[in-house]
Amino acid sequence: MKQLKNALAAVALLAGVATTAQAYTVDGVTWDPNAGTDFTSQSVNIRQFIDATTGVVSGFGVITAMNGNANFCNNCQLTFQFGGLTPSVAGALPGGAGTSIIYSGGWVNFYAGAVRIANPFDYSQLTAANTMTNTLWLGTTMANDFVGSVDASGQVLSGLGFLNVTGGNAASYLNTNTQANGTDLRFTSSFTFPWGPSLNDMSGTGNLFGKSVKIPEPASLALVGLALVGLGLSRRKAAK
Repeated sequence: MKQLKNALAAVALLAGVATTAQAYTVDGVTWDPNAGTDFTSQSVNIRQFIDATTGVVSGFGVITAMNGNANFCNNCQLTFQFGGLTPSVAGALPGGAGTSIIYSGGWVNFYAGAVRIANPFDYSQLTAANTMTNTLWLGTTMANDFVGSVDASGQVLSGLGFLNVTGGNAASYLNTNTQANGTDLRFTSSFTFPWGPSLNDMSGTGNLFGKSVKIPEPASLALVGLALVGLGLSRRKAAK
């Protein structure tokens, strides 16, 4: 019995110390799940549109860094598109300093593919065509209301919302329910006056925050397997 208890303790210890892989790579996009910023992506270039009649928000952008690393995508780019964000008050548009608008619905989809945007820092190079590919890296929907606010200075339009993962090749790595109210990712954006040519076509920046699913290293799994074999042999010996 004492040997059985020791074996069980060994299995529990090995399972507890099993380490995760140094990096995950999906469709050429690589990030480190052990990084202190896991999972964080930055975009210094977002092109956003607010329909002057309905107030519905849509747009697209390009991810320029992952966990602070600008070389996260080898010979590829990670882009995104969003839309369907509908103001709670029909036709509402961003107003004066200190005001805010609540948006419902909406989605954000991320795409991986070959380099299509020569200068990802140039706002004018972003188009609906070059920010979408046939490879859906991550599909998400807005989980709660998205809040768009104008700060007290009246100079910055910011947004905050939470996303639920719905699909895409990276879904199994990021469907973690680790954000507010069990959501998967937090999305923020910021646009500074003047907002591009008009509310109908603005440039800004954004960030995506979340956590990765921790997948044990094969070597760690092998150690746990050996411990389980040892446990089986110990039990057989004790039964004789």
